[in-house]
Amino acid sequence: MPWPTPAFSRLAAALCAVGAIAGCATAPSPATVAAVRGAQNPVDRAQRAITNFTPALRCMDERLFDNGTRDLTLMMEELRDATQKVPVSARDMMTSAIADMTRRSRAVRLSVFGGDQANLTQLLQAAQKTAPFAAMPEYNIRGSISQFDEDVQRRGTSLGLLAETAFGVRLANETRFSVLGFDAAVVRTETLTLVPGAVSKNTTVVARRDASAGDGQGRILGAGAVFAFSAARAEGNAQAARNMVELAAIELVGKLARMPYWQCLGLPDSHPEVQRELDDWFFGMDEGERIAFLKERLRERRWFDGAIDAQPSADFVLALAGYRRALGLPADGGIDLDFFKRFVTEPARPGPRTLRAAAPAAVPAVPVVARAAEPAPAPSAPSAPPPMRVFVKEANAGQAALRVAVSTPGYVYCYAMDPIDGQIRRVFPNRFARDPRVEAGAAIALPGAPRFRLEGHHQHACLHAPREVYRDLPPPLRWGDFEDVRLGSFDEIAQAFSQAAGTPVALVRAESTGR
Repeated sequence: MPWPTPAFSRLAAALCAVGAIAGCATAPSPATVAAVRGAQNPVDRAQRAITNFTPALRCMDERLFDNGTRDLTLMMEELRDATQKVPVSARDMMTSAIADMTRRSRAVRLSVFGGDQANLTQLLQAAQKTAPFAAMPEYNIRGSISQFDEDVQRRGTSLGLLAETAFGVRLANETRFSVLGFDAAVVRTETLTLVPGAVSKNTTVVARRDASAGDGQGRILGAGAVFAFSAARAEGNAQAARNMVELAAIELVGKLARMPYWQCLGLPDSHPEVQRELDDWFFGMDEGERIAFLKERLRERRWFDGAIDAQPSADFVLALAGYRRALGLPADGGIDLDFFKRFVTEPARPGPRTLRAAAPAAVPAVPVVARAAEPAPAPSAPSAPPPMRVFVKEANAGQAALRVAVSTPGYVYCYAMDPIDGQIRRVFPNRFARDPRVEAGAAIALPGAPRFRLEGHHQHACLHAPREVYRDLPPPLRWGDFEDVRLGSFDEIAQAFSQAAGTPVALVRAESTGR
């Protein structure tokens, strides 16, 4: 090993000298350390953003849960700032608002992609590749901060005082008003057309107030002095934008679900804008659409038990007459504007006892177990024929086609299980076919229109319930379509359905028919 060079020796000596100096330095006192840390750290602790619409978002969540709303699928483009004056992330604000609106209900499922997509077409292509079962969201939200008019109005007062040549002062107070606007609308992803009425356009006034005292001069013992004082208070543009984005989320979801969202905002039903909204809903639907709308709501309220279609069946006529009497209206009035408004705005009336089969007082939680391939059903003694049969055949490119033939009217829920990872997803009803009611002699074909795909190696099974039990199901089974329900087997799902319905529920596994 060579001896150290003279240069290396000098460097080592210098380092030793530095170390000696550092060792002799006095350590800072605890008070000094605390003062430095206090100067570097924020004074206030982080807090959750609470806006004027936070209670309204929770109110919407409860309303969606009570109404049994499900599978309302949305995607969202970049909500840009067209004014270039309010540098906020409106899309992130909309995302958090919808998340607050679906804590319990899980009614709205939002797909958010990166901000580098240029248009809706690219967003749809990304959704086709990444969404479960290649199912695209039904609606798309688009919007922007569309308006920011600064100093649209000014109000100011001033007062000046002069005391000979010794003292003078001028007092001023000025208020400036700016207008911030946010526009959003909903588009159908399948046709790229605007959903009529599903729009939000709101503006808010942002104020800035200045108070000042200046231009004063005084003489103290022959010396001249000049002083000035100013105090300003401005409302935040970003906070105003957040309020409008949250308001837009409430409006858009409320209009898509056709529920009285204004009640969560504290607006009375008699407000002129609310009455105009109700008029638009009524006259914007034809007779068949009104019948289907009322059938769905009456079934949720357990006055009606039948298919949701545009046909005025005898059971629907009886349910409608009964509900009109519950509202204090003549039973033979049909679907008029007055009944429609009261039906939407007033609290739901309890349905007849015959349509309210009581569920158990408490549905025990179903434990999450390790996933495994679904075992083959054990042989059993001959029994009554099942209320339906389920057939699956392998289609092209490893895809599957499912057909459900129903012999007894009821409510059908179909699931697909991946034998590799054990994930189970609901494939019917779904965002494209929302009504689980199937009449006797009818059949279901899945996937139907080529909007999603079923995998040929998956296992499939369907449940047949005598009544609609969705509102009574435990949380794992209230999740969205094509989303993992986090239960271990078809049998566990059937057990949860039976507990919710208060009666046995038929579980039918798919029979393979080959190609």
